[in-house]
Amino acid sequence: MGAPVDMEAYVDAQSAMLGLTITAAQRPGVVRYMHLVAGMAPRVMDFALTPADESGNSFVPVVAPAPGEAT
Repeated sequence: MGAPVDMEAYVDAQSAMLGLTITAAQRPGVVRYMHLVAGMAPRVMDFALTPADESGNSFVPVVAPAPGEAT
Protein backbone atom coordinates (compact mmCIF):
# COMPACT_ATOMS: atom_id res chain seq x y z
CA MET A 1 0.00 0.00 0.00
CA GLY A 2 1.27 3.48 -0.84
CA ALA A 3 1.89 6.35 1.48
CA PRO A 4 -1.18 8.10 2.89
CA VAL A 5 -2.44 10.96 0.75
CA ASP A 6 -3.43 14.35 2.14
CA MET A 7 -6.73 14.28 0.28
CA GLU A 8 -7.63 17.87 1.16
CA ALA A 9 -4.36 19.10 -0.35
CA TYR A 10 -4.91 16.81 -3.35
CA VAL A 11 -8.41 18.21 -3.95
CA ASP A 12 -7.08 21.77 -3.66
CA ALA A 13 -4.21 21.13 -6.08
CA GLN A 14 -6.30 19.27 -8.66
CA SER A 15 -9.18 21.73 -8.61
CA ALA A 16 -6.73 24.62 -9.07
CA MET A 17 -4.99 22.83 -11.93
CA LEU A 18 -8.32 22.12 -13.65
CA GLY A 19 -9.71 25.58 -12.97
CA LEU A 20 -12.61 24.20 -10.92
CA THR A 21 -14.27 26.15 -8.18
CA ILE A 22 -15.24 24.03 -5.19
CA THR A 23 -17.26 25.96 -2.65
CA ALA A 24 -16.82 25.60 1.11
CA ALA A 25 -20.16 23.77 1.20
CA GLN A 26 -19.08 21.33 -1.54
CA ARG A 27 -15.54 20.68 -0.31
CA PRO A 28 -16.28 18.12 2.46
CA GLY A 29 -18.32 16.00 0.04
CA VAL A 30 -15.64 16.18 -2.64
CA VAL A 31 -12.92 15.16 -0.16
CA ARG A 32 -15.14 12.34 1.18
CA TYR A 33 -15.79 11.10 -2.38
CA MET A 34 -12.09 11.17 -3.23
CA HIS A 35 -11.38 9.02 -0.16
CA LEU A 36 -14.08 6.60 -1.35
CA VAL A 37 -12.63 6.42 -4.87
CA ALA A 38 -9.09 5.99 -3.53
CA GLY A 39 -10.33 3.02 -1.51
CA MET A 40 -11.80 1.41 -4.65
CA ALA A 41 -8.79 2.03 -6.87
CA PRO A 42 -6.68 -0.95 -5.73
CA ARG A 43 -9.50 -3.39 -6.53
CA VAL A 44 -9.93 -1.89 -9.99
CA MET A 45 -6.21 -1.77 -10.72
CA ASP A 46 -5.62 -5.33 -9.45
CA PHE A 47 -8.30 -6.81 -11.72
CA ALA A 48 -6.49 -8.71 -14.45
CA LEU A 49 -7.56 -7.95 -18.01
CA THR A 50 -6.72 -9.75 -21.24
CA PRO A 51 -6.69 -8.44 -24.81
CA ALA A 52 -10.19 -9.94 -25.19
CA ASP A 53 -11.40 -7.47 -22.55
CA GLU A 54 -10.57 -4.50 -24.77
CA SER A 55 -13.43 -2.07 -25.13
CA GLY A 56 -14.89 -1.16 -28.48
CA ASN A 57 -13.04 1.08 -30.89
CA SER A 58 -15.54 3.89 -30.68
CA PHE A 59 -17.68 5.51 -28.04
CA VAL A 60 -21.13 6.66 -29.05
CA PRO A 61 -22.77 8.74 -26.35
CA VAL A 62 -26.50 8.63 -25.87
CA VAL A 63 -28.69 11.63 -25.30
CA ALA A 64 -30.44 11.66 -21.95
CA PRO A 65 -34.21 11.95 -22.33
CA ALA A 66 -35.79 15.23 -21.36
CA PRO A 67 -37.84 15.24 -18.16
CA GLY A 68 -41.16 13.57 -18.87
CA GLU A 69 -39.93 12.07 -22.17
CA ALA A 70 -40.37 8.32 -22.60
CA THR A 71 -37.22 6.26 -22.49
